[in-house]
Amino acid sequence: MKPTSKLQQSGAKGVISDQSRGAITKYRAVYIGSSNWAYFIKFELLTSLLIGFPGALGLWLRKTLYPSLFRHCGKNVVFGRNVILRHPQRISIGDNSVIGDDVTLDAKGEQGEGIRLGNGVFIGKGTLFSMLEGTIDIDDGTSIGTYCRIGAMTHTRIGKKVLLAAYVYIVGADHESTRIDIPIIDQPNYSKGGVTIGDGSWLGTKVTVMDGVDIENDSIIGAHAVVAEDIPAYSIALGIPAKVVKNRKDETTTDS
Repeated sequence: MKPTSKLQQSGAKGVISDQSRGAITKYRAVYIGSSNWAYFIKFELLTSLLIGFPGALGLWLRKTLYPSLFRHCGKNVVFGRNVILRHPQRISIGDNSVIGDDVTLDAKGEQGEGIRLGNGVFIGKGTLFSMLEGTIDIDDGTSIGTYCRIGAMTHTRIGKKVLLAAYVYIVGADHESTRIDIPIIDQPNYSKGGVTIGDGSWLGTKVTVMDGVDIENDSIIGAHAVVAEDIPAYSIALGIPAKVVKNRKDETTTDS
């Protein structure tokens, strides 16, 4: 069983509501994650000038100049238009990866390793990576479809050659709700240990994977399923909640 971690909710909301901080200090804390003024100026110049620059020239300029913003950025990485970066010094990107238009890479936090994308990773239009803390690992050759949401508070790992269809939601944390004297929004966040999706798996459109779940390698999750329990390797799982209906190795149908 994965360990449960708790985190008193603060994050961007706490920073923004802190009356002791000025506007620029809040902006740097939420978006940039660095107190270095030289880096702040570089971030502002590059993202302001190039974020929406159109055409092949825009792609080339971002490919050439954006890598200096990250902890690590490999060769031949393509950045589409309107890519939102938060705490880019906690982001690593491997060679030959593609970051599509309107993607958000939000690596805020102080614990864990932030966002780590392997080689040959494809991130589709409008997908959001968001974390309170922790690590999001996307291994080599994985393709993430349009408008997915990948969350983390501890550790979310998506293995090699995984295929995520559009609108997949990986839930990285939840809210405490045990107290009734204060609103749920004011109670701590907690994580059951994050999500793991094994190598070679395929998640259909609008699949939701709850925090704490392991989907083992080479599994298929049918469209619109909600995965609340671990899924063994080579399984085909369907429904709400998702149930295993077949094993891809023996092709034996099981009771659902």
